[in-house]
Amino acid sequence: MRLSMVALMVACATAAPLLCQNENNDEPVSFSERESKACGPKTKEVKYTAETDKTKHPTGEQSAATALIYILRSSFYGPLIQTKLAVDGEWKGVNRAHNYFFFALQPGLHYFCSEAENRSVLVLTAEAGKTYYIEQEVRYFPIKPRTELAILDDDAGRSELVAAHPSVWKIKP
Repeated sequence: MRLSMVALMVACATAAPLLCQNENNDEPVSFSERESKACGPKTKEVKYTAETDKTKHPTGEQSAATALIYILRSSFYGPLIQTKLAVDGEWKGVNRAHNYFFFALQPGLHYFCSEAENRSVLVLTAEAGKTYYIEQEVRYFPIKPRTELAILDDDAGRSELVAAHPSVWKIKP
């Protein structure tokens, strides 16, 4: 009996590290590693001029081969504060208060970066044929605006989308 208990304890101790490993050991673990993967190098960062288009309300067309991503900024804090967004180190666009933009994304693991006075990172495994609503929340903490990314459920995302206006931007030279 004692021998089988010792064998069981040794087997559990040996198996535990194997069960706790990441599926892909190349996955970034620390915030700075995820931030680097999401935001990319400073040399590739872009600056935008942004406006709000209140004359249209375009929406994306869902494809069976890609995920449809909406980036929403519903917060009323700092209406002129720009919150940029990058995915996997590629800058996609910018929002101001009550703005949105959208794009298609290939299925798989992706790293999102929102930047204002800070950077927020979100990791998402996108599924083909699915729509995601990602919010760029802005708060003041205590004086400077802080951005935080969050995934909204479908009902909240659709509700925020109806109330928002499309963001229009240009990259500054």
